Amino acid sequence: MQNLSFKPWTALIAFITLIISTVIVATAPTQKLSAQTEKVLSVSVVEVSPQIFTPSYQAFGRIESPQRLSLTAQIEGEIIFVNKAFIEGGQLKKGEIIYQLDSSDYQNKLNQRKSELKIAQANLQLELGEQKVAEREYQQIRDEFSQENLILQKSLMLRIPQLQTAKANVTIAQSNLNLAEKNLQRCKVISNGDYVVLAKTVVRGSFVNKGDNLGELAQLSTLRISLAVPSDIASLLTINQEVDISGKSNKKYHAIISHISPSLHANSQLQQIYLHIENQGKSFILGEFITANLGLPQHKNTLKIPLSALDNGVLWVVDKENKVSARPATLIWQDIDHAIIKNNISLGESIISSKVSGARDGMFANIVAGII
Repeated sequence: MQNLSFKPWTALIAFITLIISTVIVATAPTQKLSAQTEKVLSVSVVEVSPQIFTPSYQAFGRIESPQRLSLTAQIEGEIIFVNKAFIEGGQLKKGEIIYQLDSSDYQNKLNQRKSELKIAQANLQLELGEQKVAEREYQQIRDEFSQENLILQKSLMLRIPQLQTAKANVTIAQSNLNLAEKNLQRCKVISNGDYVVLAKTVVRGSFVNKGDNLGELAQLSTLRISLAVPSDIASLLTINQEVDISGKSNKKYHAIISHISPSLHANSQLQQIYLHIENQGKSFILGEFITANLGLPQHKNTLKIPLSALDNGVLWVVDKENKVSARPATLIWQDIDHAIIKNNISLGESIISSKVSGARDGMFANIVAGII
């Protein structure tokens, strides 16, 4: 068998090699954990800019007439004329005759009252002449009157009661004449505005008595819109505030808030708002469905963001260094797609456009869509 032996210098070389290898392994540099090895969020962002936001609330209502009139007969008589438009659904214009009664009896009564007035005025003139005669007689015999009942004797001597009676008869005759003229005018009923006829109960040839109901009218020249809105919306509105409205034609018109009800509906807990609108152009009809856009107070320094960017009242923001941070969001307004919040970001920051899972402050973001 062959014997194996090692020379001293061979062992030395092997020992030195082992030491050098150990040193190299022990002092080799180790790779530090970089930011790239930390968890990174892949997100989409949107750029937003501060803006002034004017919110509005859309409400719905119907056209109403603020003034409804019951047409009643003021005198009795036979109806000899009825306006063709005086039918249910018809429209009466200002200045048109609605109906007319036979005026012959009232014309005769007026002539009679005129004659009575002339008689009363003539009697007054005669009495004034008697006054002058009585004054001369009184002056001639005044010294013969006793002191007892002097005032009464003087009054009778000067015909003061007769004069008062004559003056009163003139006043009565004049009042009767005025009433006769008024009744003659009442034979012809003229529309004092634009109305739509809601009901009619008489026809030509009918005999009506004083106080009989002849129909019902609704004013058209000035209309009203009744809206029911939440009380927090109503509290932001003011009397005489201008409101944009539109009807079935989608043409826009302007109305004015005329009244805000101080109470709530018992069932709906909504507050009633009334709009006033001039209808000189006959643009609206009673019962028409109306859409109203109620302008609310402006908000300055706001942000319009996607509604999906809100995460339980929190907004996630990416800064210039691509780091993520959470910001509380103060909501002002929202619709189906967007939200308006108070501005709480700095220049150069962007908003993550959707909810993120597992996000925390200080994490790095990988922008996969949008611009930082």
